[in-house]
Amino acid sequence: MSATVKSAIFLVIAYAVTWGIVYSGWNAGLHEGNPQIAVAVLAASMIGPTVAALICMIAFEKGNRIKSLGLHARFNWWWLVAWVTPIALAAGSVGLTILLSDRTFVDIGASSAAAAEAQGVDISQVPPFFLSTTYILLASIFIGAVINTFVLTFSEELGWRGYLHYLWRPAGFWRASLGTGVFWGFWHAPMIYLFGHNYPDDRLLGVGLFVIFCMMLSPIMTLIRDRSGTVWAAGLFHGTFNAVGGLTLAALSAPTFPWNGIVGIGGFAALAIGVVATALIVGFKRAPTP
Repeated sequence: MSATVKSAIFLVIAYAVTWGIVYSGWNAGLHEGNPQIAVAVLAASMIGPTVAALICMIAFEKGNRIKSLGLHARFNWWWLVAWVTPIALAAGSVGLTILLSDRTFVDIGASSAAAAEAQGVDISQVPPFFLSTTYILLASIFIGAVINTFVLTFSEELGWRGYLHYLWRPAGFWRASLGTGVFWGFWHAPMIYLFGHNYPDDRLLGVGLFVIFCMMLSPIMTLIRDRSGTVWAAGLFHGTFNAVGGLTLAALSAPTFPWNGIVGIGGFAALAIGVVATALIVGFKRAPTP
């Protein structure tokens, strides 16, 4: 069976599982009321790519199953790059937002506490240190990154930078990266349009913007996937990126569209710099085909 047919089957299953969960949650009214329930629905929906990857791996990759998912671990310094790069992108998005707009930096601890109180959370018994910027940053880049790495490796990345990477990477670095970015970005469409994920006040526009966002993020992740030789490093990148992404909102005054942190103009600008750096690396030294 050709890679084109395999990838089509993979995408149909990934989309069907994820979109089915999101639509079912929305139809049940879970997007209203308690935001934690809405987050739980979106978290559950992320399993689509892994379900698709596992089904396709079992059905089509007999004798080559571990390689097709990229689960072999090859430890090298690109794992460190996978961890540090999302932190740099998040910090860059905040700095560029402040530079390009009238937004200012605010204390992350204070803004996080205010957001919790606004949602009705009682923080009166929480030790002050746990509400400090220092603790929140450290917890995000260490604890949050580790937890998210496992969650996102076995929900999204086993599909996108695992099985789909295995099928599409032989077509070339940029074709594989941008193609994956398109389908990865549009896969988020019902999360954005029905639940307001990332763009709660600009949902239809947000669908298109997030496709572009994922197309820009994808080459950076493909490079890390190539050089590390494993999907685990891609999971580490994605897990860290998600862990610190929310902090880019907490660090800004009035983090509303189009200056909404990592997914706003500042984030796009930071990603553009990352894509240029990726192009320079790939251009001077071809990334190896797995």
